[in-house]
Amino acid sequence: MRTPIATPFTLPACLIASLLAPHPVAGQSGFFIRLASEVSALSVEHTKTVTIGGGSSTSTSSSSGFGTAILVTGGVRSSASAGWMFGSELEVVLPSPRLLKGTIDPTNSGNPHDVWPGRWEFSDKLGVGGTFLAGRSVDGGDGRIYLLLGVRRSWGDFATGGTNPETGVAGEDRERLGHWPLSAGIGMTMARRWPVDVRLRYFRSAVDWVISQPDLGLDYDYVVSGFALSVGVRRESDR
Repeated sequence: MRTPIATPFTLPACLIASLLAPHPVAGQSGFFIRLASEVSALSVEHTKTVTIGGGSSTSTSSSSGFGTAILVTGGVRSSASAGWMFGSELEVVLPSPRLLKGTIDPTNSGNPHDVWPGRWEFSDKLGVGGTFLAGRSVDGGDGRIYLLLGVRRSWGDFATGGTNPETGVAGEDRERLGHWPLSAGIGMTMARRWPVDVRLRYFRSAVDWVISQPDLGLDYDYVVSGFALSVGVRRESDR
């Protein structure tokens, strides 16, 4: 007998098959709360552009790392006919201290607008967000498999520096900025006394930070992206 071979498309195919399969008719709504821990692997790409006298130079650097967070969520759900479930939720994100660092390389073109070498940093702070859910029950019970789409308002500390290669004098610009990570992913709720909820999502956000002076323009771009896995418990109340 030939053994089936799993592919990268196996999980999405099973998810789609579950969503499209016939389910018992049901209809109820309720509230829920969710407490979860999240582990994320993210990458930050920083692009620095210097503009002087109509000319500009650009240098890009990236860094990656891991982080953790506690998620506190509350929401509503509605179970429609044929096992469909829809919901929306609000969440508070409490990240652990995390600092990513990188180095901007100089452009060394000999122009006044050359990018100087320097260090840059990114760290997470508090976040809040909202998520929409759509899925179906599993085996006609309380278990569910679903798709999710969300957005967060996150705050982070952004910093970038430069060192004059001729004088050795260093400077740094630092700011706390808000950004809007968009996310999409899949989730599964396993029926227990306290249902266990597992989610995997991809997220991405961009920040454009501009400093303008009469004879100098500095444009700092940051792109933050990655994957996050969260595992939590839910407490539900029907109404």
